[in-house]
Amino acid sequence: MNPVRVVVVGGGFAAVQFAKTLRSKLRASECDILLFSRENHMVFHPLLADVAGASINADAAAAPLRQMVPGVECRTERVQRIDLSSSEIEFDDGNGALTRLHYDHVVVACGAESNLGIIPGMTDHAFAFKVMRDAIELRQQIVRQMESAEAATDPNLRRWHLSFIIVGAGFSGVEVAGEINELVRSSTRFYRNFRKEDVVVSLVHSQDQILPEVAPKLREFARKKMEKAGITMLLNTRAVAATHEGVELNDGRMLTGATVVCTIGTAISPIVQALDVPKERGRIRTTPEMRIEGQTNAWAIGDCAYIINAFDNKPAAPTGQFAERQGRQAALNVVRILKAEPTQPFRFKALGQLCSIGGYQAVAEMLGVHISGFVAWLLWRGVYLFKLPTWSRRIKVGLDWSWDVLFPRDLSFLNTDTTQHATHAYYRAGDFIHRQGELARVFSIIEEGQVEVLQNSPTADTQVVGLLGKGDFFGEGALLGNRPHETSIRARSAVRLRQVGSALFSQIASSFTPFRELLVRAVTRGSGDFWRRLPISKAMLEGESIASFLDPLPAQLLTKETTFADAINALNESPTGTLLVLDEKQRLWGTLDRGDLYQIIARIAVTSAETRGDITHLKLSDLLIPNSIYVALEDSALVASAAMLDHAITWLPVVKSKADPRPVGLIRGEKISKRMIERMAQSQPPRAQVAS
Repeated sequence: MNPVRVVVVGGGFAAVQFAKTLRSKLRASECDILLFSRENHMVFHPLLADVAGASINADAAAAPLRQMVPGVECRTERVQRIDLSSSEIEFDDGNGALTRLHYDHVVVACGAESNLGIIPGMTDHAFAFKVMRDAIELRQQIVRQMESAEAATDPNLRRWHLSFIIVGAGFSGVEVAGEINELVRSSTRFYRNFRKEDVVVSLVHSQDQILPEVAPKLREFARKKMEKAGITMLLNTRAVAATHEGVELNDGRMLTGATVVCTIGTAISPIVQALDVPKERGRIRTTPEMRIEGQTNAWAIGDCAYIINAFDNKPAAPTGQFAERQGRQAALNVVRILKAEPTQPFRFKALGQLCSIGGYQAVAEMLGVHISGFVAWLLWRGVYLFKLPTWSRRIKVGLDWSWDVLFPRDLSFLNTDTTQHATHAYYRAGDFIHRQGELARVFSIIEEGQVEVLQNSPTADTQVVGLLGKGDFFGEGALLGNRPHETSIRARSAVRLRQVGSALFSQIASSFTPFRELLVRAVTRGSGDFWRRLPISKAMLEGESIASFLDPLPAQLLTKETTFADAINALNESPTGTLLVLDEKQRLWGTLDRGDLYQIIARIAVTSAETRGDITHLKLSDLLIPNSIYVALEDSALVASAAMLDHAITWLPVVKSKADPRPVGLIRGEKISKRMIERMAQSQPPRAQVAS
């Protein structure tokens, strides 16, 4: 008789405990267990802050799955889909091919993922704190900033390097704030150019108290101790954006700092999202025995599951102690099913909560007893030491902790060359991306939003001389010429950029000839060359308002929901062949002219017939790329002319203001050209008559 095949998707507390329990109850001849996890180790999450704070080594908090679950086949291929109807999983075999595997029972235990995207700019400028890689990268960043602060001659820049911002004051936020504070302040004795007083660690939390999971008395104790240690608490305060400078708060303040750690925001795993099963707030609903509702051989445990705890009839908390018990109970229920015995509902009473706050201090709530201070810290370390999955890890962590008490923390780090990297960046409206005269460090491509090109004038204030939008790029001229920037770039709206470091840019430009030729053409394109050849035109347009050139809005305005067929009819009826597309709030979303039709048709041509369906019923939101180039009434005609020259277009939408992108009209290149010619003719002196 073939053994029963059980597939476990995930490698956290719930998955590992399920596999260990099931293997202990069933022999290999009875049950074949396969555990799929992208990482070949299990991370002990309560110790991530210690890794970031350099009080333990990274390998001590990560246990190899193969050693933890002997007798279980561990696989690192990525599971792409679970087909509940055919009892099969589909996974990438590592060579680009998808392989299907049949199962008798499947256990979904893939947990949750970090989702920094809930706050603009966090994905680009903040460190997540979910997996081992996050903790290692954060530790590298902390030491790197101390080294940068040591080399900085500007006191403000030095303070920026030594400012650390943690968003979220739950367990993870409080623990990592305490560890960062302890690491940096205890290490100042090894540096000459800064002191403890220069270090700023800020904890931003949207509620009026930190650690909402523990009793009010313990919250207050933790707050006072952390403030005494030098940590600044910003309570009832939300982070609304993150940039390269720091974090913008909901009251308009800018909290500056080189390091931002975001401990809030989670996302459901794509595997869970793809499952067509009942869900509650994105988590899989289960029966009391932890089978997925409506399924007989599919189970869900851990953070991705919505399980009602029979102890209090409340949803089980997404914590490690609940995940472990769910894994054990689900495994026992599978054994009961195979032996034709009745299953048992999940039932567990929480044992308590533990949280380290730094400086050999902690808070603990165990079986209703509240403990704080050094005793709680000893309890915290003792409990988590013996909760580690293997004796080898317990010994390693115990030795690391002993070393930490007796000796300074390790300050070594790997200094990587940032000029070799490609990264993302986010800027708020009004932020300078670079300033005229600064050294070029990156090549930037606009993924979203609009920027202004500014130039300093010896006779006037800084002027806007161009606009760039989605798909445009900048910085190539300074990098190719190995010179400082000749213009400043400022975000006109919220902007997302893809940035390539100068060294990586040089490698690509030198080895990929078509790319270099494109960049060379871009350097000599458009308005810059035009104004050099005809400076009188620039002087004429600087003082001209856009309002004096404004054409009315087209008689018919389209929306994102307009069908392709209706858009074609509207273009045929338009005397100018230019139309505007609005969003649901009547803001400018895109533009459409007859030239766009060819691009749309080309895009449709490369789409399969099954995907595109009836093209006449496709919506403009499915066909058009949103247009991000427009001018506002407060702009000058010079800005509009530069934008049209740089993008080789003959017209632009005009919106009410930079902050209010509701369209008010159009501006056309031929109208500006006519005005320029008239002014130039008026400025020419009369020709002298030739005597006969």
